[in-house]
Amino acid sequence: MQNKIAIQGIEGSNHYQVAQHFIAEDNMFVCCDSFDQLVTAIVKDEVDFGIMAIENSIAGSLLPNYDLISHHKLVITAEYNWDIKHDLVALKGQELADIKSVRSHQMALLQCGHFFEQHPEIKLIEDTDTALPAKLIATERKRQVAALVPDGTAQLFDLAVIKSHVQDHQLNATRFVKLCKTGLMLENADKASIRFELPHEPGSLNKALMLLEKHHINMTKIQSVPLRWSKWKYAFFIDMLFDKHTDIISIMESLKEKCHKFQILGIYKQAAV
Repeated sequence: MQNKIAIQGIEGSNHYQVAQHFIAEDNMFVCCDSFDQLVTAIVKDEVDFGIMAIENSIAGSLLPNYDLISHHKLVITAEYNWDIKHDLVALKGQELADIKSVRSHQMALLQCGHFFEQHPEIKLIEDTDTALPAKLIATERKRQVAALVPDGTAQLFDLAVIKSHVQDHQLNATRFVKLCKTGLMLENADKASIRFELPHEPGSLNKALMLLEKHHINMTKIQSVPLRWSKWKYAFFIDMLFDKHTDIISIMESLKEKCHKFQILGIYKQAAV
């Protein structure tokens, strides 16, 4: 069955590659210029679901995406870990010494900082996508400009790889989530993502975390995010692992009682590392 999937970026982007690898090759893609457009496509039922990057093992969390998921009450129904490898590509016949500027998504540029520190003469230009600059270089025959793209994208646009795998670390991975308007807890679920706010009083966070410890919940991530409508107050996002026999819904209800606001973002199967 063909899925209609919203992704950030165009053919060749990391979102595209994740969907191709983990979902199926026979998909129809709605390519979005931004994560806001991606979420809108899901909310308006223009797609079956969306694939969104949520954090990188080097550059960290994409905090605005956490807010998008929460604000629009989307449901995380799956997650995927994708090894990131970045290639520097340009028109054929050029070498690194010919390149004056490099275009790519901000997160990609951040993940290759060490390489560009060695080449301060190259101007870095942020773009909306990793694959789009490569497409523009190919179609407009732009010289002295390179694109920082996912491994394998050069072949799609008939470009040359000037330097392969320029990311800072070989152990560079991005976590992607599958987002739907609605979703049910899977029978084999062993991971949950939640968002909550706490009373502004001593020990409130500790009480919440102690409840998780009491039930032997393995917290794998905690992230604080500023509340846009209140100065110096924060919401917390937590990812946690639990045994498949754990009554996670009952635990969530107990945790909810200790929180000012509480939201389950998804209960799903942990991705292979």
